[in-house]
Amino acid sequence: YAAQHNMPVLIDFSGHGCVNCRKMEGAVFDTPEVSALIQSDFVLVKLMVDDKRELAKPYPVIENGKKVMITTVGEEWSYLQRLKFKANSQPYYIVLDNDGNPLSSAAYYDEDVDKFVDWLKKGCENYKSAK
Repeated sequence: YAAQHNMPVLIDFSGHGCVNCRKMEGAVFDTPEVSALIQSDFVLVKLMVDDKRELAKPYPVIENGKKVMITTVGEEWSYLQRLKFKANSQPYYIVLDNDGNPLSSAAYYDEDVDKFVDWLKKGCENYKSAK
């Protein structure tokens, strides 16, 4: 979808039980400027790392030298965050190109709206310049 519409992807690693995630949504994402920017310029994908829904087919991974079974949707998203981005905290935001490559550094919990807007705009600029 993002490639078809020539838009970068904004990944939001979040959690149902993540207090700071809710704070970011209320203080930053729900502001008119951030909300409009995300809606017009990004494909937003929210991945809940504590989603307890069971996977249809659990699978093993090797992490830190140990075999671990990925059995839930949340475990899968958490593993993806650790594997691809070497991070394990939420909220965690990253802007990706249409091949899944990061377009900027990640953003974390910070209620500074102007800083988040600048970060989003930088991701868009990097997306357009990479085309």
